[in-house]
Amino acid sequence: MGWGLERIDAEGRRLEQLPVWISSGRPLYFKVHAAETTYLRMSTIHSELSGPYSCKLEDLGPDDHGDTLDTATPWSPDTVATGVMELVTDVDVFALSLRRGAFYRVVCTSQLPSVPCKVNVLSPTGVSTGEPASTASFNASHDGTYRVEVTSTFAQDVVIQAAYSLQLENLGTDDHGDTREHATRLMPSPSPFSGMLSGAMDRDVFSFSTQVGHAYLFICDVLPGQLLAPRLVLLDAAGRQVEIAPYFQEQPTRVSVEATTATEYFVELSYGTYVGTYSCRLEDLGFDDHADSSVGATVVMLSTRLTGHLETRSDVDVFAFPMRPGHFYSFQWKGGTSSPGAVWLKNAQGTVLQTMNFGGFTYLASSEERYTLEVDAAPLGRAGTFSIEATDLGPDDHGDTPETATLLEPGLPLSGARYLGSDRDVFVFSMEENTLYRVNCTGCDVTFQSPGGQPRTLKTTRNSTISYHLDAYATAPVYITIYSGSLYQLSLEYLGKDDHGDDTDHATGITYPLNLQAALDSVFDVDVFSLSLLAGQTHRVRAIAGFSTVVSVLAPDGTEVTKSFEGDFTPTQSGLHHIQVRPNLTVWSYPSGPYRLTFD
Repeated sequence: MGWGLERIDAEGRRLEQLPVWISSGRPLYFKVHAAETTYLRMSTIHSELSGPYSCKLEDLGPDDHGDTLDTATPWSPDTVATGVMELVTDVDVFALSLRRGAFYRVVCTSQLPSVPCKVNVLSPTGVSTGEPASTASFNASHDGTYRVEVTSTFAQDVVIQAAYSLQLENLGTDDHGDTREHATRLMPSPSPFSGMLSGAMDRDVFSFSTQVGHAYLFICDVLPGQLLAPRLVLLDAAGRQVEIAPYFQEQPTRVSVEATTATEYFVELSYGTYVGTYSCRLEDLGFDDHADSSVGATVVMLSTRLTGHLETRSDVDVFAFPMRPGHFYSFQWKGGTSSPGAVWLKNAQGTVLQTMNFGGFTYLASSEERYTLEVDAAPLGRAGTFSIEATDLGPDDHGDTPETATLLEPGLPLSGARYLGSDRDVFVFSMEENTLYRVNCTGCDVTFQSPGGQPRTLKTTRNSTISYHLDAYATAPVYITIYSGSLYQLSLEYLGKDDHGDDTDHATGITYPLNLQAALDSVFDVDVFSLSLLAGQTHRVRAIAGFSTVVSVLAPDGTEVTKSFEGDFTPTQSGLHHIQVRPNLTVWSYPSGPYRLTFD
């Protein structure tokens, strides 16, 4: 079959509908809430269908409990309430009269295991325990009637006739009121007080009165076994939110206010992610210790320790001081109970010159004027005490250019400091031709420049000291620039003259046979010798050392003469020849030292 059965109102609006696909039919169940005329309409689902039908209307009797608060069944807290869910869509409502100040749990037990019952409780102010469940816990925060709604879960049959029972359990007394009108009044004291949050719906509310200009702190500690302190919300007398305490793991939660008038404030302490006992205190911090702007700023002279108390997260503490042009100034965070939200260095015009990053900063003053340092907690910071070391480091100790370079003399170490990454300390010494030097820098690294050409250097490192071996091939000043490190020490060593010239213009004249003691003073050293040879005469030349050397013979025209592995060669030209001895850099890392030159 394909019949449709509907219940409609006097205007023809559909209230319920039931399709009928079997010849024996299906019942349509409905409940009326007042004496009224009921309309039922039969129709075919498919227009081509037709045929006879018969219907019967049965009165199944009254519902055992009303569906609204007006028709609710009164329930005494000391009794067990019972009822029957006649239909799967049935709602039974009970009226429970309670006084505020206790926690309760309603437990619904169904006598039909296949159709469990669910319960939801609404307070006199309309606050619900949430989604219906077999149990509902709530805090009686107001005197009045609490509405207990009983429903069932989905079942195949419309008529279920599921009997159930309701039981009310008292979970204990609420120690503090949950609303502003029932708030617990507090007087400021350094001594803590304790309380208990008994569930997700519990909220303890406190109130306190203020004096004009005083700052007040409400703080709750993290108790042993807990990671977080309770959630705090500060409200003014009109119930407007002033501040919410941010969560910091294993840190107290706190709200604070600086009162501009004598008024009343409230603190709501609630569950959030916290449940259990708590320990809090309300403190009167007195007047603000430092002004909030440059007008009235606390005047200090540097160097000094800047200390203060950010009484609230909106508090700003401002210090004023003069600075000398050309001086470096250091500002370093030294701790406290607050977290540094922002530290601002400003000039007399209020322009931000520097902010604190990673616990401190250094500033080079360019003019002599009144500067200010502003400290605040910022939106994500934490109010509390702070300590900042403000130090006048003095003027730049060494010039930044060759024109202002500091003279570096052998055997006289110099110390220095670079307070900014942009600082360059420059030193100068005069190198002499064919002279060897060593520059040592502890805690720094350097570069070299010279108008006589880039010096030949060899860099070695040992612990925190970097050494540079210099082989000077011209007489000229050498400028040393410190470009890394903060505190350092620089020294210059004179290693002596090169024993033989490095090029043909400065060659040492020799004759043969020859057995000469010499030295390659660095990996850059080249010893050059000169002598006259006849074409066609065979000779042997060798440099004997504890390291590998390279010996070359140059003909009068500058070309290299072919030489055997043993050092034998035969000149093809007559005239002045040159012999070059240098370290073999392809074999040794740092070959240098004494050798013996033989020529026969």
